[in-house]
Amino acid sequence: MGCVAAWDREVGSRIRQERLKREMSQEQLGGQTGMTGSYISYLEAGRRKPSEGILERLAPALGCSVEYLRTGLGGRRETDIDLDLRFGELALRSGDATAALARFTEILAVALRSGAREVELEALWGRARALESVGSLDLAIGAYEALSRSDSLPAGLLKEVVLTALCRAYRECGDLARAIEVGEDALNLGAGVADNPIVQEASVALASTLVGCYYERGDLTRGQLLARETLARAEQAGSPVARAAALWNAGLISEARGDLRTARSYVERALALYSETDNARATALLRVTVAWLMLRAEEPQLEEAHELLTRAVNELASVGSTLDMAYAETELARCSLLKGDWQAALVKAESLSERLSSDGPRLEAARVRLLIGDAHTVEGDVEAAAACYAAAAADLRASGADRQAASAWREVAESLARLGRTDEALDAYRAASNAAGVLAPPYRIDEIKRSSQGDRNVGSGSLRGGGRGVDR
Repeated sequence: MGCVAAWDREVGSRIRQERLKREMSQEQLGGQTGMTGSYISYLEAGRRKPSEGILERLAPALGCSVEYLRTGLGGRRETDIDLDLRFGELALRSGDATAALARFTEILAVALRSGAREVELEALWGRARALESVGSLDLAIGAYEALSRSDSLPAGLLKEVVLTALCRAYRECGDLARAIEVGEDALNLGAGVADNPIVQEASVALASTLVGCYYERGDLTRGQLLARETLARAEQAGSPVARAAALWNAGLISEARGDLRTARSYVERALALYSETDNARATALLRVTVAWLMLRAEEPQLEEAHELLTRAVNELASVGSTLDMAYAETELARCSLLKGDWQAALVKAESLSERLSSDGPRLEAARVRLLIGDAHTVEGDVEAAAACYAAAAADLRASGADRQAASAWREVAESLARLGRTDEALDAYRAASNAAGVLAPPYRIDEIKRSSQGDRNVGSGSLRGGGRGVDR
């Protein structure tokens, strides 16, 4: 007799397990299915490969599906795999991302072994979101990328939703160029898509995420145009969640343009809309954003902001991700600093900096370092402040967050100037200008001065004009 195939043994083992669960003998099972007990024995031992017809006769008698007998999944999903998937989703929604990650990883391994493609995709989607929640952004991006390239997705999961998550993850890890590339490609892909309200809502969420990327990068013109388009589309879509998402990111653009009153109006409207939904995470994060705007005001509303932030931290402890908590706790530390308690702010910010992993949210880590620099400035340790600002500025520039990098380099320059280190301060001011996109002229004034004191020949090309050309 030839070798027994591993596939046959696995099928036979499942037949045996299901038979024993029902306390049936091989003869009883054979009698119910029109087979002999000996043939059932051969099947269970893997000595016979059951045809599709045999499996169709066995499955009803064993109380399972043909797919389960063949793959180990299939019809038993209702009692086993579906329960596991639901447990993972519940754990993710309740804030236990570690438990969700373990469950989705286990399901994914089973699906890969058995070739159950739909289950594999569902588990991969859950695992990607769990990885993002625990701060493993590189691994999350890999899973989102795999899903975005897949020819099929689990039932009910839209490609726009996957691409929104991918765009968001790239933004969180600090790769703004890739985040914007993903977002713009997805918008172009979905341009003119249909009247399906679910698709429209997903498209609005994608556009809103992309607006946030432009905000981070400092491309406020494109961000504002897209924010206006997104708000108009959200009003047409009619979904409170879509409108809230659009208002939220439109508020960020207004803040960046210095219009804090409009920004506050947008964000508070978004908070009111989200408060009517069951999205506790988004509601808590919007409380943080409202508090952040309160702290940005000319006369900061410290007590109101502290109350909002404390409530948000308590809510995010059960429903938020690592990054969500960092965002809220950073603003709580900033609130302490604005109250004059730089020691408390420094302790909170340094603790946060240690908790943010190296492969995690680079932008948030840079903002925490900026806050540490602010605390050192209030403390009077200008040297430490300058070092923190410089490290944050370098990370922000590497991420493509040029507007924020320019602001950080300016803080470096101010700190160095206070220390009397003029040359280094000048270099930092130049770095701020470069980050802001202000190009240096194609000549140096001091070189022209030195040349003019000699033979007055400034050299070829030193005083190039603009693109207008030279009148002859």
